[in-house]
Amino acid sequence: MNKWKVLIADDEYIIREGIRSSFNWEEFGMEVIGEAEDGEEAVELALKHQIDILLIDLNMPIMNGLAAMKHLREERPHCKMVVISGYDEFHYAQEAIRLQVEDYLLKPVNPEKLKKILIELKQQLDVEVQQKSFLKQAENQIKKNHLQLKERFFQEWIAGQLTSTEIKEQLQFLEFSVEKPVQYLVIRLPDYHNNRTYLQENDRQNDLFAFESIVTKSLEKIKAAVFRDRSNLLNVCLWELVTNEQIAAVEAMIKKDLDFNIFWHLEDVNEDLSDLYHVYDRCKESLDKKTRISPIVKQAQIFVQKHYQDSSLSLERVAVELHVTTVYLSRMMKQELGISYSGLLTRMRIDKAVNLLKTTDMSIREIADTVGYESQHYFSTIFKKLVGVSPKRFKQ
Repeated sequence: MNKWKVLIADDEYIIREGIRSSFNWEEFGMEVIGEAEDGEEAVELALKHQIDILLIDLNMPIMNGLAAMKHLREERPHCKMVVISGYDEFHYAQEAIRLQVEDYLLKPVNPEKLKKILIELKQQLDVEVQQKSFLKQAENQIKKNHLQLKERFFQEWIAGQLTSTEIKEQLQFLEFSVEKPVQYLVIRLPDYHNNRTYLQENDRQNDLFAFESIVTKSLEKIKAAVFRDRSNLLNVCLWELVTNEQIAAVEAMIKKDLDFNIFWHLEDVNEDLSDLYHVYDRCKESLDKKTRISPIVKQAQIFVQKHYQDSSLSLERVAVELHVTTVYLSRMMKQELGISYSGLLTRMRIDKAVNLLKTTDMSIREIADTVGYESQHYFSTIFKKLVGVSPKRFKQ
């Protein structure tokens, strides 16, 4: 721990020397960094060395002790000041009290009394440093956990678990508007994305984070809170109106940067603060209707899942099996799953390949053939594009 810095200011050398020699500074974690003969020099040295304790006489040339203390109180508000004076007059003591000095000693200084005062000052300084450290740690912890605190609050809010008073207090703490929001938006990624088992959990979270980041950045100029609910749906609580065109622009950006088609629903908020969960429930219900998979698309998924190992499997074959046109089936899959037929087939094959790489000793050539690829090179190219590493590297 650093030593506490002490400055002795008195125009009499014998007084300064007496104070310096009357106390074992080292033993109590203190260091006399200098001595001043006048108030001006005291201020200069105090600021230069950023002192912690000042022992000062009132009657000094150029700048007296009171003027020096006034100046230092502004510059070093936490510095501990002890007056050592030959004046036993009330107005001096009164002025010293106003300057919040720690004590007022009369000359000649009693060494034992000075020692007692200095020990008390050291204890005060130690406690203050400890308190600052605790406050800093608490502040850092709050900053570190700000995202978790925010998400937990909003999740409890949309679950209807908080009173209006609790909601306002939390909004104020998290530095959001305490007024009720004007709109509420819920966004969902396509279901196939949530079921991609070949992704490691951290990769899955990275995709969700990227998705959330794009939405947050797109709405950064609007008073809004973006957070995930317990189902990983992205929620946006809006204190400013947004248009469908603005949301469509966000949708286009996600498609461009992440190649995801999203589903979203925006509602006006007419409920009170504590009833926001009604709006949230309506948004989710509307999303469920928008993302409900039709029997045709569901049958197509089942057929592809059953026959994906066949290298000749095509959209035409699936359409014939389901007695629909390829154009219709392709449009319905894209609309409801957010992915094309070829994209769905590819992801199913790579998903299975990942599982085989993890659980068997099959060669890459054998795995490629098993999941429906005639060319090992093409399989490796597609695998690396989706997973991020080659099959060989993944297996290692």
